[in-house]
Amino acid sequence: MFKKFIKMMLVLTCFMLAATGCGMTTNESQSGNGKRIAVLVQTNDDSFTRNLISSIKDAASEKGATADVYNSEQDSEKQIKQLKKVVKKHYDAVLIRPVDADNAQEMIALAGKIPVVFYNFQPSKSVLKANQDVYVGPEEEMAGRLQANYVLKHTNKQELNVAILKGQRGLVSEKRTNTFKETLEKSGRNINYVFIDSADWEEEPAEHQMELFLKTGQPCDVIAANNDDMALGAIKAFKKAHKKLPIVCGVDASTKGKAKIRAGEMSMTAAQPTKIQGEKCIETALKLIDGKKITDIKGATEDGLYVYTNLKAFTGSQDLNN
Repeated sequence: MFKKFIKMMLVLTCFMLAATGCGMTTNESQSGNGKRIAVLVQTNDDSFTRNLISSIKDAASEKGATADVYNSEQDSEKQIKQLKKVVKKHYDAVLIRPVDADNAQEMIALAGKIPVVFYNFQPSKSVLKANQDVYVGPEEEMAGRLQANYVLKHTNKQELNVAILKGQRGLVSEKRTNTFKETLEKSGRNINYVFIDSADWEEEPAEHQMELFLKTGQPCDVIAANNDDMALGAIKAFKKAHKKLPIVCGVDASTKGKAKIRAGEMSMTAAQPTKIQGEKCIETALKLIDGKKITDIKGATEDGLYVYTNLKAFTGSQDLNN
């Protein structure tokens, strides 16, 4: 009789555990088990992007999901073809760092019902859809604000001659540039923009642009670059011309950028901690896959369109956990 009672209790216990998912692991929506995420990246030529992609893959693995990377090599047509391939393979979600943010609407249309997370390169708000097609990454205005605040703190000059190196045309470059200018101008100082042009995020074009600028003989107190690679190009041009380096500000805290800061050649960079950004990308993707709202994610906006990650000013000594 006692043995029968024990068997009955074991059966009931197993039944109850099965009904509650056995109480041993989190459910699929939390763990990401079996989820397949495609990651479309514009390039892997710079250290920041490589670090970010590595963080995304690590975050996916920790959640039990898989992240497959497709590198477009800065070719927007190739990226569109890769997206079509991803759709045919029936991925559960797709992360996209677009080569051209103007293609965002086309990409969303191609993805159809597959959730899209644009990361690190913000498209227009008009193309996003709450809790379906969203953006994860830094609030770009903060980069320009950090640069301007550093400049204002580290020079007492009431008249500043400023050169700006912009990235590829799009919201990221415009927001970083415009906020930098607005913050400087609100200080009440006299700001002279002696040079403003695009170097497409790249070191060599930036070096060439600054070489041409230096030939004009105009003074320069500050160089604000939309990323570190362009800041490095500017530094090269000044050193080649044997000119005293001005205050040089970048964005991204790349390996080379941090080295130049520690060497005293670059002044600061607005850093994007890649580990946190990678984790937010995967957390957001898994929420969207399960049809859940993203608004409870830290950094998410109430409209369900954005998950923002912070930027930090790096001046040489901090551990950014990149």
